[in-house]
Amino acid sequence: MKTICDLSGAEFLRHCNKVRYAVQDVLNNTKVMEIRKRMPTFTGKETEAEQKALIDAQGVKNFSDMLDRLLDENPEETYKLLRAFVVTDEGEKEPDGWDLLSIATKLMKDRRVIDFLSSLLELGQTNTEG
Repeated sequence: MKTICDLSGAEFLRHCNKVRYAVQDVLNNTKVMEIRKRMPTFTGKETEAEQKALIDAQGVKNFSDMLDRLLDENPEETYKLLRAFVVTDEGEKEPDGWDLLSIATKLMKDRRVIDFLSSLLELGQTNTEG
């Protein structure tokens, strides 16, 4: 079993395109990025340090809510995305949950993968119409 990071040439590009579509599907079907935009409510009386603490706490809550949305409410969509990063040879068994978790952890530690996914998000938010 390989990951997209182990590929090169045309095979790598084909799998990048699969990942692109899987990311698009996850974002469109789960609306997970809307959670990321949630901000805390301020009274206007907070100090700068209190505002920072509220923003930090909201960030932790947002991340938890995003994981709930992806892993609990929409596991099928998330599985399709994770599966797009895995390459199995003909006849090779389908990755089990631990395989996927291990692969996901490995990929999330790879700066190239993070940069690629970030660029997909940026491209998806770019208005290309004149």
